[in-house]
Amino acid sequence: MREFGPANRLLLAQRQAAGDLLAATHRVQHICYFSNQFMAEAAEGAFKAAGYETVLITRTMKSQVLVSHFLKLTEKKLNSACEDISMLVEHYGGEYAGWDSPNVAGDVLSNA
Repeated sequence: MREFGPANRLLLAQRQAAGDLLAATHRVQHICYFSNQFMAEAAEGAFKAAGYETVLITRTMKSQVLVSHFLKLTEKKLNSACEDISMLVEHYGGEYAGWDSPNVAGDVLSNA
């Protein structure tokens, strides 16, 4: 099992320094690669069954599943999500490539 804590701590520090409001709910997207379409489709089904939103992208050489959900960006919640998703990806013979999320600026929320 991979250790996500150090990378997530670094990403959270960088996002906070850039003005991201970490306490706000973010749409987080995880990038997962699979060697073939069949494994990607099987993994996508498992992600959907677990309650995640997904987008399946198939290519000749590799297929990709984008796995999305909403959460507040805390190290504990991110580590848990990364571990859960990575475990499913590994079960289906894929590669977990990490996560991304749009920044949420504090002034955007105050104007809402």
